Amino acid sequence: MRKQAGFTLIELIACIVILGLIGFGATSVISLGARSFFAARNADNAGTSAQLALERIALELRDANGGPGAGNTAIRLQNNATSIEYTTTQTVALPGTRTLAYTGSAITLTPDTGATARTLIDGVRSCAMSFSAAGRASTLTVTFTMTNAPTGERFTITVKPRSNTANPVTL
Repeated sequence: MRKQAGFTLIELIACIVILGLIGFGATSVISLGARSFFAARNADNAGTSAQLALERIALELRDANGGPGAGNTAIRLQNNATSIEYTTTQTVALPGTRTLAYTGSAITLTPDTGATARTLIDGVRSCAMSFSAAGRASTLTVTFTMTNAPTGERFTITVKPRSNTANPVTL
């Protein structure tokens, strides 16, 4: 009898198992790399959006002159410190009462009483606003976290209004 050349069934099964393990390992590495890339991209986009929103908030609050009404010189914190109502020193360019508010999952700016709120940033998980005054030195602080930023990452801006409002009002 002649000896036949070829692979035995056990050798073929062992080869398939080894190739399957190599394929599973390669898929896991590629999948992890793709997830890391998308997470980094989302974090970068969230950081960029937050930076733009913080710059706009600083621009707005720097000119805060007080709350609604000509005789009222107080900035109003409302809704458990999730909104700030104020007027600005820029009465020609930015007339009326303005409201910076956290609603749902967005921080919005309403340019005048009764006007449509404009979204500064969406995808916000939580937000807190505060106002403190010691004598004539007042500061406004806005802190928020975003849903697609790394866990625990907080974005904060502290602004000293040019008008130095001394009397905060909390509603």
